[in-house]
Parts: sequence; C-alpha cells; structure tokens
Amino acid sequence: MLSTAIQRHPSIRLLLPLAVGIAIRWYIPITHLEWVWVLLLFAWLVAVSEVIFNKRHDWIFAAALNITIICCGYLLTSWQLSKTDYTFSDQPGHYIAIVKKPPQEKPRTYLLEANVYELGKKSHDFLLYVAKDDSSATIVQGDTILLYAKLQPPNNDFTGDFDYVSYLKRKGITGTGYIKAGHWIVKGHNDVKDWIQQCQDLRTAIIDKFKSLGFSGDAFAIITALTTGIKDDLSDEIRETYSIAGVSHVLALSGLHIGLVYGFMLLLFMPLWKRASYIKLPSICLIIGTLWIYAIFTGLSTSVVRSTIMFSIHAIASFKEEHPAGLHILTFTAFGMLLYNPLWLFDVGFQLSFIAVASILILQPRIALIVPDPKLNVIKKIKDIMTVSIAAQIGTAPLVILYFHRFSTHFLLSNLLVLPLITIIMYGAVMMLFTTPLPGIQQWVAEGVNSLIEVLNGLLYQLAGMPLASIDNLRTNALEIALFYCCVYLFIRYLNLRTACRAISTLLATWLMVGCHLISTIMRL
Repeated sequence: MLSTAIQRHPSIRLLLPLAVGIAIRWYIPITHLEWVWVLLLFAWLVAVSEVIFNKRHDWIFAAALNITIICCGYLLTSWQLSKTDYTFSDQPGHYIAIVKKPPQEKPRTYLLEANVYELGKKSHDFLLYVAKDDSSATIVQGDTILLYAKLQPPNNDFTGDFDYVSYLKRKGITGTGYIKAGHWIVKGHNDVKDWIQQCQDLRTAIIDKFKSLGFSGDAFAIITALTTGIKDDLSDEIRETYSIAGVSHVLALSGLHIGLVYGFMLLLFMPLWKRASYIKLPSICLIIGTLWIYAIFTGLSTSVVRSTIMFSIHAIASFKEEHPAGLHILTFTAFGMLLYNPLWLFDVGFQLSFIAVASILILQPRIALIVPDPKLNVIKKIKDIMTVSIAAQIGTAPLVILYFHRFSTHFLLSNLLVLPLITIIMYGAVMMLFTTPLPGIQQWVAEGVNSLIEVLNGLLYQLAGMPLASIDNLRTNALEIALFYCCVYLFIRYLNLRTACRAISTLLATWLMVGCHLISTIMRL
C-alpha cells in the first residue's frame, strides 16, 4: 500500500507535497504572492500549536506540515522563475555580454550562451546568435563583448509541438538575440577560469585526443557521447537508429555510466579494505570526489546528478552493514534536487531518470519471481538484464510515448546485446585514456574500442531495420499517463493482497484510462 510505502520511506512525505507546490506554481500562478506567505504562516502556526498544546490530532499536524511544504515548493519555484523576468525593449540597444560556454557553430551563425546586462541593471542569461564571418569565428569562452542588438523573448512559432519557451525557462534562459555582422566588438577576456570551466577544457582536450587516435564519423560521435556527454556530433541517422532500437538511454549519461565508474573504483579499492580497514574512509572520500568530478566534467545533467547523489549516499552507507533502502535514497535525492532547482521537475531527463529507477526498484523483484533463478550464472545474468529492462520499460514507456510518440518493440533484445558491449567500450575508453604515456598500447586499445563501436552500430542498424521495430506516431496526454501509473499502483496493491475490492478498483481504473484514450483519439480525428 502507498501508506505503508510512505511509512517505510518518510522522504516520500516530503517529496509529494513539494512536487505539488511546484506544479501549482507552474500551471496555476497566483498574482499576489502575499497570500501564499499568509497561508504558509498560518500552516506553520497550526503545526507549532499542535506540537506544544495538543498531540492527539496527528492529522492536523500532518495537514499543516503538508501545506507548509506545498507553499515552500510554490515560493521556491516563483523565486527560480523570477531569474528570467525581464522587461524587453522594442528597439535595439547596447549591451555587455560575457560568453559562458564555448560557441557552437551553426549553418549561418555562432550560438553563444552569455550573461548579458545593461549598465546598472541585473544580468540575465541569453542565447545570442552572431552572424557568421571571419571575426565571429574568433570568439571564445570568457570573452567580454560590447554589442548592439535587439533582445527578444523566446517563442514557439517554429518549434511545432515542442514548447521551446518552457524549455528555455527551465534552463534559466531569459531570451534570445541576433547580432548582425559588425554590430559587436570584443572588449576584453577573462583568463581566470573556475572549476567548471576547467572541466570543460579537460573535456575538450579528451575530445581532441579521440580525434588524434583515429576516431571519426559515427564512432567518434558515440565515444564522445558515452564519455563526455556531448552529443552534438551524433548524426540524425544514428540518433534515429538508437531511438528505434530502444537504446537511446545509453547515449545520455545516466546511472549506467556513473555506475560503471563507481564499480571500477570499488574494484580498485575493495581488496585494500580487506587488508587495511583504515584505508576505507579516505578511499570512499576519493570515490565520491571522483564521481562528482566526472559529473561536473560531463555537464551536470539531471540524470547524472541523480546518479551521482545516489551512488555517493551508497558509498557513505557502506560503513554500515545494513544499507538504506534504494527507494528511500531515490526519493531523498529527488527532494534535494528539487529544493535546489524546482524546475527540474519538468525536465524530461529528470522524469525519465527517476521513473526508470523507481520502476526497477519496485517492479523488478516481482518480475524476477515469475521465472525461477537458473543454475547457470550466465543465464542468471541474462535473466537479470531482461527483468531490469522490462521493469524500466513499464515505467518509462508512457513518458516516451508522451514526449516522443514512439514505442520500441525490440527493447529486450536490444538491451541484452547493447549493455555488455557498452560496458566493455566504457572500460576500454578508460584504459585508453590511462595508457596515454604508452602511445603504442593506447593506439592498440583505441583500435579495439573503435571496432567494438562499429559492431555495436552494426547490430543496432540490423535491429532497427527489422519489421515492426517500433510503433510510431502514438499520441497520448498527461491525464492518460497519470491514469496508467494509477493502474500500475492499484495492480501492485492487488498483488500484495488479492481481494475482490482491489481487483475491481484496478479494473475500473483500467477502463477509465481506456475510455479517456478513446475519447481523446476520437476528438483528434
């Protein structure tokens, strides 16, 4: 039961009302925030009075606490959204911009993510498109540019179904601007780089190393995406192939990649722990530090941050014989991340990452019980991969259909073939970088990794070309997705205690979901 799960994992009590408060602010903004403060103060006073004067009405205290957290989620989201508040002018103006990241080359422009401000006014983050010419090609990260342009809010005129405005708002981007040739000049450069910029320089150096080792085309794009998180070089063909095969998640750095780094570090240090226990504390600190350096190195995407926090907690918990429950770590991680940035709740990567892990933690043990464990260890590993894939697919498929309108039918076979290859390729890439002082060995390892990537791509091309590899143009909406997860929850309750009441509630929820889908389908015709 959900109530039992909440009692076993108290962080859910904090996460749910926080998410509700964030969602209310996103979808139903209140013009006068003072009413939210009044409600927050009232809830706080009720909670305090219950603690001091009356401890018998626990539900009053719980309600007051939930209202408090909802209000906190609302106010945190309002504060985060206020960072993009800006009064745009109808006329071009002079601005100062500091380039935050390396420019991205587009067909006709260079894209700059820059911190833009007018003299005496608050700075904001903008996406600036500079007309391409010989001089604009010299712009680098850290340049301070004096420009003359018209800044404007983002719009969805040319983005189809994609909500570009909300996407930029979640990223903290205030607006965009186009800078004509000759309407800008570099006024200075800041050579002092913070630790994030230094990690970006290291990432660039590693990418250059891949090029020098002979990686090119799709192989270069894949090794770059797997190790650095940069997917700019992925061709449309390779993206489509991985999507149809149902393994796009391996190209987005997530728990798989962080887990490989964590497993590699454990492999190095665990033998030492058995011989000298005093090494355990500094080695765990080193492991956690390495995980976070790698997270920063790859750009701190939501899925990477989630994985790094969870593995860091797991590393700290290794001091105890009993590790905390995975679902508790997951909900605690989500709560902490949403406190830091409430808008992550609407990030597709955040949603897919957390729902995938939650599905694996909740559903995989139940699915594994259907088939007894085989005696052969190899067969057992295959079974584990398949049950994990099924559990993750149950959780993520509705969101994938909602956002990408596709369902990959060969996901089991794809994951069974791809995950072992990805593991070998990742460890091969680590070995390739570690053997830099030995050019001969490094080149030999690079050729092996290159060959494995070609095998990987070849397999996926074959799978993507199979009949009915994917079902496309699927349409659904948020209500249907919510009803689907409600059905899954009710079905799990039925499995825990098989009563007629729970069976009927599961069937009613399923009929309601099917009915909503039929109505929405008819309305789209």
